[in-house]
Amino acid sequence: MRRLSTITFLLLALLPLAAGLSYALAYSLGLAGALQTGFTTNHWQAVLQSPTVWTSIALSLAVAALVVAVSAALALTTVLIFHQQLSHSPLRFGIYWPLAVPPIVAAFWGFQLLGSSGLLARLAATLSWIQGPENFPSLINDSGQIGILLVLTMATFPFFTVVLFQFYRSERVPELLRMANTLGAGTRQAVWRVAAPLLLHKLRPVMVLFGLFLFGAYEVPLLLGSQSQRMISMLVAQKFRRFDLLELPQAYVITVLYALV
Repeated sequence: MRRLSTITFLLLALLPLAAGLSYALAYSLGLAGALQTGFTTNHWQAVLQSPTVWTSIALSLAVAALVVAVSAALALTTVLIFHQQLSHSPLRFGIYWPLAVPPIVAAFWGFQLLGSSGLLARLAATLSWIQGPENFPSLINDSGQIGILLVLTMATFPFFTVVLFQFYRSERVPELLRMANTLGAGTRQAVWRVAAPLLLHKLRPVMVLFGLFLFGAYEVPLLLGSQSQRMISMLVAQKFRRFDLLELPQAYVITVLYALV
């Protein structure tokens, strides 16, 4: 039964993925598609020599790593400080509620909140912190990708908090802390030498998987990202949507590179 389940998983999940990547690789090498001209590495050379591609990959990796790191730190702090409230208080609902928000809704929410005419700009102008909404610092479509970082962090942090809280209870962290205190450790020392390393170790696989998801995030960069510095998902979409069909092989090259990363 277990072998049958494994074979079924491979057929339903991995086989379509492998087939898609094989077609993308063949298209990028001129061996498939409407533009096939025979084996060629010209498209790969063009992409590998393009600074734009490597900048997009580096930017996507940096955004994913920063969001994961900040979200993990916030989630760890929340669980260690408010673990009682996460069990029996409205804070529990406040943590679970963002998990039901689709990425496209979160992107629109970020646009309405962080834009120069958004809620934060109007609030700051009303409180006379700035002269007008137009003086509000640019948080969307900026080169620093601040809007993307804020929205993705606010979407990732609740998920990490829920996962860490489950680990906090399943690993019996309160008992470990009491044991550390009995052995002579102070409260702060017990937290940062016992609880924090244990929880982060348990969270590490989730951080890696969610980092891969953030690396290819599309909706939030589409609405909040800069057009001059695009994340890898936006660069691939732009290549596919251009009217120049000669860009298609390069789009497939970038797709294969994305899969490799």
